[in-house]
Amino acid sequence: MNSIDNSKKVERSDLLEQSFQSAINNGAAVNVYEQAQFFRNAAPANDKPRLVEARTSLETETLWKKRLFMLLEAENKLLKVIRLRKITGIFTALSVAVFIFSLFVAPSMSPIAFYSLVAVAAFGIATYPAWFLLSKSNRKRRDQISSLFYKSNHEVEMADGKMTLINRANYASVTQIHILDRKLGLFPNT
Repeated sequence: MNSIDNSKKVERSDLLEQSFQSAINNGAAVNVYEQAQFFRNAAPANDKPRLVEARTSLETETLWKKRLFMLLEAENKLLKVIRLRKITGIFTALSVAVFIFSLFVAPSMSPIAFYSLVAVAAFGIATYPAWFLLSKSNRKRRDQISSLFYKSNHEVEMADGKMTLINRANYASVTQIHILDRKLGLFPNT
């Protein structure tokens, strides 16, 4: 003979009885059929995953703002590395151009300036690949963070000094953060 585990049924029936008792104590009319139908179709509390809606609206907004600040920080890091890469590339190209130009023209440059141009060109050639790889990894990090928004059916819009999180299901604004300092017109983190 097989034994049957009735513990789940007992837990649900206790909850059903508690809901009946609370409705009776409040003096409300109880529709027994609807209550039983609700508890029969509901999954046990331990089987339900914790969704964003299970949190309070303040917790949810704080969570979304934290994620937006993570995206903003990743975007700022990427922009800094791209600027450094471009500045390194410009100085390297200019120093190599002046270096090559000085080789074909009569020596009109002091030896200190000549050697400093060679040093700048060597430094630029040595560090440019590192800046390139660093910008690639920062871009990958930024894309990973933004893909999390996409997976949760949200999109991020940056306009008018604000970063706005938009729910793509109904195109409603979920939350927003200010990304520009009003006094300077710059990013607040930089």
